[in-house]
Amino acid sequence: MLLTRKSEELFLDFKRSSDQGNGRRLSDNDRNNLAKAISGFGNSEGGVIVWGIDCSRDESGADVAGFKVPISDPARFTSWLEGAVSGSTVPPHQGVRSLGILAAGSTDGFVATLIPRSNHAPHQLVGRSQYFIRAGSDFVPTPHAVLAGIFGRVPQPHVFHNYMVGRATVEGQSVRCSVGILLRNEGPGIANDLFVNLLIVSHPGDNCEIHFERTDEANWGGVWSFGRHMSLISKQDLRLPPEAHVQPVVMHLQVAPPFTEPLHIEGIAGAGSSPPYRFELNRTSNGLADIYSEFMEKMRKGTATDEDYGGLALRVFAVEQDANVGI
Repeated sequence: MLLTRKSEELFLDFKRSSDQGNGRRLSDNDRNNLAKAISGFGNSEGGVIVWGIDCSRDESGADVAGFKVPISDPARFTSWLEGAVSGSTVPPHQGVRSLGILAAGSTDGFVATLIPRSNHAPHQLVGRSQYFIRAGSDFVPTPHAVLAGIFGRVPQPHVFHNYMVGRATVEGQSVRCSVGILLRNEGPGIANDLFVNLLIVSHPGDNCEIHFERTDEANWGGVWSFGRHMSLISKQDLRLPPEAHVQPVVMHLQVAPPFTEPLHIEGIAGAGSSPPYRFELNRTSNGLADIYSEFMEKMRKGTATDEDYGGLALRVFAVEQDANVGI
């Protein structure tokens, strides 16, 4: 960021700590900057603060990364930031996360704070009765018309995918494992028109089988086409309240060598009034062969544990590599 003179923008803000984290607590100035960012990013589309970078204006007047002012003990500074979140705004923003980053060969470093768009906006600064939004590279007081719109906003759902894994079983030289696709609503609104699409991009081998099982045909409609693609959508009577989940489909996989192609499944999930999320489960043929050989060797020796059986589906489907990515 320094070499390229990265500029502050709608989703990125640089902050220099007032005491470089050398105090006994988070300084008042840093606390105020955090609170303003939580309100501004949370009431807008979200963003990231990078602590430990001084920002200055270049020849064109843009705010760009100037020079490093590292944070002393990033882990401690991260803890202070995490502790200050709940007292920064009303209501508190539950999605704020911070991560300390050590500089190479040093105990100093930097801290990145992620402030996603809030499902519980607007957020007001504690003690200052002010609301902020992000405008360009600045946090500015929220205009009355915008604030009125936020207060009048109909609560929206936020639906994303998650997973439920089953215990693996062994039949001869074949290993069977299953992963259920969950749809969870973390937003304050009720979700309807839930959907999930699954596509088998690549099949690992002739001795392997992939099967998608619909778990609730009474409440879900959809199609299965070309032996590779399933598209499901919830019927009108199915609604998903806040903090609830539903499992419309389970992916069953039977694997046995030889593994000649990757295991590659793509998906998209969401709801009618919630941004969709894409996901991808991808395991190379060599990776699949290694996982299979390791598991079967433990089976042969009698050393396979409950953790091996329970975690095999996660490894085979590469679920641990997946991340929710909004479109």
